[in-house]
Amino acid sequence: MKERVFQLVRAGDEAFEFEVMIYGGALTTRRPLLIFHSIEFPVPPSSAYCDAMWQGGLQVIFVRRAGFGKSSPLPKALVDEHVIRSGATATAEAVMMRRLIATLNLQNVVLLAMGSSNLVAYRLVKLAPEITFTVFTNPVFNQDIFQVFTPLWFRTMLKQIVTSKSGLQVAIRGMKMLIRKDPIAFYNHIYHKNAHDLSYIQENAEDYREAGEYTLEIAPEQLFYDAIMLLDHDPLLRDEFFGNTPGTILIGRESLDYWRAQMRLEADRLGLPIIEAPKGDLFCAYASPETLLSAIELNSQLSAYAIA
Repeated sequence: MKERVFQLVRAGDEAFEFEVMIYGGALTTRRPLLIFHSIEFPVPPSSAYCDAMWQGGLQVIFVRRAGFGKSSPLPKALVDEHVIRSGATATAEAVMMRRLIATLNLQNVVLLAMGSSNLVAYRLVKLAPEITFTVFTNPVFNQDIFQVFTPLWFRTMLKQIVTSKSGLQVAIRGMKMLIRKDPIAFYNHIYHKNAHDLSYIQENAEDYREAGEYTLEIAPEQLFYDAIMLLDHDPLLRDEFFGNTPGTILIGRESLDYWRAQMRLEADRLGLPIIEAPKGDLFCAYASPETLLSAIELNSQLSAYAIA
């Protein structure tokens, strides 16, 4: 297996930099699989996963989003609450990602978006013709999903974050206390209802310890931004928003029935198909690599047929 080594890449002519992991160290002729992370796991998928993608003709390119790790933070003007809720912050982040794609000269990109990064991803696909297929993993569009967050303390923490500045501070202190005590236990609590998510954590415990370290460094405004992205209503998502967008929604077959029902309603409204991974819930894209490879291959076959 190859190493997962990060490098700093300046996006365009500006001073903004992203921390990027290109599996194998340098770009190859393989099709790029560009991965955006969710707030809780700013760490690339396992080397075994990256290698499985490599064998399938894909090269994993993992980007630490703005405000995570050594990636430049979002400008202060963009983390104002009104700007965040308007959708302008997510749009600005998508523009930065578009510049990164151009800087790396990526073409025929498969974009894999995880959790809270989906709001950046579905803005980006409207800006970047280089992205030819997108997999939105466990996205939260405009469905009401507060009740699916378990355990109760985690749901309460999310509500505190998005409700008030004082609630945000309390939630951050509580979350960081739990992570400092035992990062693996913290993640096990969040994903406790799914055996395959838990298995992925145990198999890659060192990655989750590293993710805990990065989470401890998250600025309050970054946590607030991602929580709002995850839980707020997005007026951009009109009926048939995805129309001709080549992409799919990926959910785990083991996710909660309520979540699945809400997701199907939004998928029908927005115009995206759903595929189900046999293993995993929040980490179904990582727990079921064969499902992702099959979806990409099917899309390639359909695209080739349409051109012919």
